[in-house]
Amino acid sequence: MNDMYNYSYLLGTLAVGVFWVHFFFVRADLRSPMLLLSFLFGIGGVLSEFVYIRDWWSPNTVTGTPVGIEDFLFGFFFSGAVAMAYDVMLKKSHEPHTSQKKHVRFRYIALTISVIFFGSALVFQLSSFIATVLAFGVCIFLILSLRRDLLGNAALSSLFATFLALIFFGVPELIHSGWITATWSFENLSGDFVLFIPVEDFLWFAMAGAFIGPLFKYWGKYQVTD
Repeated sequence: MNDMYNYSYLLGTLAVGVFWVHFFFVRADLRSPMLLLSFLFGIGGVLSEFVYIRDWWSPNTVTGTPVGIEDFLFGFFFSGAVAMAYDVMLKKSHEPHTSQKKHVRFRYIALTISVIFFGSALVFQLSSFIATVLAFGVCIFLILSLRRDLLGNAALSSLFATFLALIFFGVPELIHSGWITATWSFENLSGDFVLFIPVEDFLWFAMAGAFIGPLFKYWGKYQVTD
C-alpha cells in the first residue's frame, strides 16, 4: 500500500479519541467504568484484528506491522466514548437496578461473543463480517432481552457509533483521498456504501454501539436515572 496512508488509521483513531477525552473530563463520575471498558476493548481490538486483516481490510500502521498500536487505541477510544455517550449527551446518572430478574454474568457475555466470533471465523471459516454479525447479534439480543430498560440506551449508542464512523472514515479520507479504496478488501465485501463508508463497516459500527452502549449498566446492574 502507498506510504502516504501510513498515518491514516492513526488519524481516524485520534479523531474518535477527541470524543473520549471530552467525555472523560466532563463526567468525572463515569471515569472508572469508562477506563475499565476502554482497556478491555483495547485488548479486544488487538485480538480481533488478527481476524479482520484476513478478509476485511489491511491498514498501514505506524509500526509497519499487520497489527499495530492503532488497533488498541481504536478499541480503547471507540468503546469508552460509545459506552458513555448516552449518559453524557442526555445528562443521565445511574443507580443500582432493583429488578430480581435472571442476570447472566458479564464473564459469560464476554465468553459468548469471543467464542462465536473467533469460532465462526477460525473454526468454521466464515467471513469476518458474518462472524461479527453473529457475535454482536446474539449478545445484543441476550442483553436487551434481559434488560429491556436499556433498549433506548442501546439505540442512541448505536446512532452515536455511526456518527463516529463518519469521523473515523472522513478525517483520513479528507486528508489523504483514496485511503478507503487502498485499504479495504473489496473483493471480499459487497462494494456497497453508506455515503463514503463501506456498508459492512457501517453495520459494524451500528452493532458495536448497540452492544457496548448499555454494557456497563448491564454488567454493574445499574439503571438510568435523571
